Amino acid sequence: MAWKLCLSAVLAATCIVSTSASAQSASVSINARVNTICTAQITGVPPARFDQGLNLIGEIVELCNNVDGYRLVVRHSEMSSGAYWTLDNKPINISELANTTVLVDSSIPAYRERQLGLYLTEPMSNADPLILYAEPKGVIF
Repeated sequence: MAWKLCLSAVLAATCIVSTSASAQSASVSINARVNTICTAQITGVPPARFDQGLNLIGEIVELCNNVDGYRLVVRHSEMSSGAYWTLDNKPINISELANTTVLVDSSIPAYRERQLGLYLTEPMSNADPLILYAEPKGVIF
């Protein structure tokens, strides 16, 4: 029995020495491909009517794993001159005749939570819904 224990100890020591010596020159690489996921949503419900001044819409949760980045876009009705979006209190201009606005143009993948607001120079009903979406840039898997 003692002989078996001694042989086991010698084998274990030999394996440890050879493993640690080869570990210095060995490398491991993992390659994988995952589907592209780009989503954006507004938590909470936007008000039925937007007042003059700053209107807080809610929190945006955005996620995109595309290696080339993404654009965060909001589709809306035409707005009066002087209106602008705010994203974490930073203004983003709206063209008077445009019905879409790019809020974010990122060149890297990201997960973010931000506050969205809308500043209006005159009140507006929310007859047309706000549509928020993230679109991946570059190759899509």
